[in-house]
Amino acid sequence: MSNILTQTALIEQHTVRERLMAMLALFFGVVALLLAGIGLYGVLDYSVLQRRREIGIRIAIGAQSGAIAQTVIADMFAVVLAGALLGILLGSVSVRFIESLLFEVKATDLGVLTLPAAIVFAVALLAALPAVIRAVRIDPATMLRSE
Repeated sequence: MSNILTQTALIEQHTVRERLMAMLALFFGVVALLLAGIGLYGVLDYSVLQRRREIGIRIAIGAQSGAIAQTVIADMFAVVLAGALLGILLGSVSVRFIESLLFEVKATDLGVLTLPAAIVFAVALLAALPAVIRAVRIDPATMLRSE
């Protein structure tokens, strides 16, 4: 009896590979979320750039900045909602394969589906803020004069 270990030490010793894989999956998930946020920022900023004349005209005829911000955010959430619904649909189709990877977690649990969706919507809202600020700060006089 020279190699006496506690139960916790034995469990940690035998689950090193699983913990490493979980940390690696977490890292790649964070990188994917960051890339999705950057891509969404780029698309929204380009969308506001393409619609600056329309937004300038709306501001010139008296639209409030809150209405302009609401329009930009609504467009963004429509795209994110479509992507989230498509992701949930594809996830539920592949539920048979996903359940074999999860331990004591059903792939159709509401908590399992809502937490990632809430995180994606929060990242989308954060990515939309620069585009909303750019849309609200459009000067209608210079916009209409430039084209």
